Amino acid sequence: MFNIYVLLETLTLLIVLLILSGEKFEYKLTGLKYIFASTVAMNIYLIGVGIHYYKTGTFDIQNLSGISELLMKSALISKAGIFLFGLWLPEVYSDSEVEVSALLSSVYTQSVLFPLIRIGIGKDFYFLGIITFFFGAIFALLSKDLKKLLAYSSMSQLGLMLLNPVIAPLYVLIHGVSKSILFLSTRYIERNLDKERTFSIFLFLAVFISFFSQSGISFTLGGYLKEQIISSKMLSVIFSFVTSLYAGKVFSRNIYYSKDHFLLFLFSLILIYPFFVDFISLFVVLTGMFVGKVVFSKVNIEFRFSTEIILTFMIFSISIFSLFGVI
Repeated sequence: MFNIYVLLETLTLLIVLLILSGEKFEYKLTGLKYIFASTVAMNIYLIGVGIHYYKTGTFDIQNLSGISELLMKSALISKAGIFLFGLWLPEVYSDSEVEVSALLSSVYTQSVLFPLIRIGIGKDFYFLGIITFFFGAIFALLSKDLKKLLAYSSMSQLGLMLLNPVIAPLYVLIHGVSKSILFLSTRYIERNLDKERTFSIFLFLAVFISFFSQSGISFTLGGYLKEQIISSKMLSVIFSFVTSLYAGKVFSRNIYYSKDHFLLFLFSLILIYPFFVDFISLFVVLTGMFVGKVVFSKVNIEFRFSTEIILTFMIFSISIFSLFGVI
């Protein structure tokens, strides 16, 4: 348990250094915001470790129970950026360099899921996963900034990963590929969704395939794994439709031919899985993208959370989670 603490704190230091490497002043503020949130979460984790060691005299991760288990789980949930525990996530993802955002979304945040899975994800996490999915998806649907839309999308996908810890590690890999492409593409696309966007043909295809995989459409690895994660077909259709709504907001009819971004397109082909064919998901996702483009493309709101709000909701969520666990 203590080795996990050391590993996550070392990763935090590296991530903060990457965030601070950006030249803009807001990147410095983002780094400080993340330090505060991460420190609170990991101090709570360390308290849980201390309580467990006091009770058992061991750091064995297999013997967790009681308040120590709840404190450690809630700290890891906060560190992963799940629901109200992790409101730092959209702020940090959107106010960092593009490459840092891609690294955070594809590798770092999901790495916290692995110790969480080792500690044990029970049935209570199923409900938490569902509300996290819809929370992130709704905010993504209303967001004005493209990077913040992708950040809330990552939070939404984290909720999906909580539904099935067996399939989650593989879904983390596929999500990492698609979300890396989407974040890297923001360097070449207008971030303000109120303004018109222009795509080169290969960039459009890369973004299109990545969003298809996120939405769970037929012929993609993301779609295949989403079917494995979600046991209910009705719930799977709802999740795909909601995800495709905010995906539709991003696209534009202004596409031009260029050889630029061909490598991004090649990278996106990893997500193609022709052995998974589901015409229902194909219809649902395409319909959702159309509705998202027509209905929600003009619904753009600027969301921003201060450090005080982030920490308040984090402590409140941890307290409620631990209280209900003890009861």
